[in-house]
Amino acid sequence: MDQNGSQVPPFEPEEYARVEAAAHIAGKSPADFVREAALKAADDPFLKALGHARDRVPQLAEVFATQDTGVADTGTAAWPDPAPMGSRDLHEFPQHGHAA
Repeated sequence: MDQNGSQVPPFEPEEYARVEAAAHIAGKSPADFVREAALKAADDPFLKALGHARDRVPQLAEVFATQDTGVADTGTAAWPDPAPMGSRDLHEFPQHGHAA
């Protein structure tokens, strides 16, 4: 990884054609169009937040993995049903509808 981060793979031919068409519509060269889009994205608060989240997720995952939550490691532990209903309970609810 260099100073500017990982390298972005080159555009596929159909992707480059789309960029060229968008740049043409905007009256710019493809290089200027892509550079301006990248600069605008860098200033976008949402994208900045995503960048911070990308850095924090591995750290948080490590913290959660080391904490004892008291739940079995099988991943199949579920919350118990607080009030299981039987078929008789279903018939006790008042029936709403139109009188014939």
